[in-house]
Amino acid sequence: MPNTLAHIVINGPSTKALVNKPDWKWILLGTIIPDIPWMLQRVMKLIYPGINGYDLRLYVIVQATLFFSLILSFWFAQFSEYRTKTFIILGGGSLLHLLLDATQRKWGNGVHLFAPFDWNLLNFGFYWPESIITYLITILGLVIVFVYRKEIFTLKSDAKLNGIKYHLIFLPVLLVYYFLPFYFMSSAENADNHFVKTLRNYENRTGKHIEFDRRNVFNEKGNLYIETFADENIKLDTDSRLSDGTYSIKGYFENPGTIKVTEFHKHNPLFRDGASYLGLLLVLLAWIYPVARRKIS
Repeated sequence: MPNTLAHIVINGPSTKALVNKPDWKWILLGTIIPDIPWMLQRVMKLIYPGINGYDLRLYVIVQATLFFSLILSFWFAQFSEYRTKTFIILGGGSLLHLLLDATQRKWGNGVHLFAPFDWNLLNFGFYWPESIITYLITILGLVIVFVYRKEIFTLKSDAKLNGIKYHLIFLPVLLVYYFLPFYFMSSAENADNHFVKTLRNYENRTGKHIEFDRRNVFNEKGNLYIETFADENIKLDTDSRLSDGTYSIKGYFENPGTIKVTEFHKHNPLFRDGASYLGLLLVLLAWIYPVARRKIS
C-alpha cells in the first residue's frame, strides 16, 4: 500500500473539492482508517508473539475492508459537532485510501471494496512502491501539508465530547467493528485471500501457486528463506541471485517446505516505512498540537 504522505495528497484536495469547508483533522484521520487494523496487528504480535498468524491475518483482512472502515468512520463521526459531514469525510477518505492502494502493484494482496458480498481482492497493479509515481505523490504530500499548515496545525477542530451517556449509545458500533470480523474470517479464507488457505494446508501445498507481498528474505547456511506473516520460514529455490532484503515473490510449491520462485521484485522498505511514519506523526501532531498550544497559552 502507498505510504501515508501519498494518501494525504490524494485525500486532502479531493475532500476539499467535494465537501464545504472540511476540517483537516478529520481529513487526515480518514487517510489512515483502513490502515488502523494493520497497525494494531503489529501491536498484537508484539504483545502476543505466539498468536496464530493465519487467524490474525484473516481478522485484519476483514477489518480493513471498506465495509468495516465505514463502521469505524461512523463511530469516529459521533465525536464531531457536524456528524453527517464528518462521516462523509471519513467514509470518503477510506474509499479514496483503498482505491489508491488498489493502484499499486501488490502480489498476493489487494483491497476489498464489495465485502462482505464479494471477497475477491481488487488490485489494478499499475506501479511498484519504488516507482517515480510513488516518489512524486509522496513529495506532493509534504507540499500539501506545508501549504495547508495553518488549517492543519492551528485551527481548532470541531471535535467534541457529548457526554458519557451519549457515547455509550454508540458503543455497540465499536463492538461490531471489533467482533463482527470473526464471523467473516472463513469467507476471506475460502477466497484464499493472501493465500492463507494455501499456506495453512501444509500437506496439500505441493504444486500450488503462491504469492507474497513485501516479505523478508534471508540467507541461512547457504539457503534462502522467506518469512511468512505466520512466522514460518519457507525455503526458496531460485536461479537468480537474491540477497537478504524485502521482496515480493511469485512461485509454486515444489514440496510443502520449498517454493520455486518464478518472479521477484526487491523493495526499499526504508522509503515506504519512513514516509508512512512521518505521515502518521503529522496526523498525530495535527490533533495534539492545537490542544497543547491552547493549554500552554
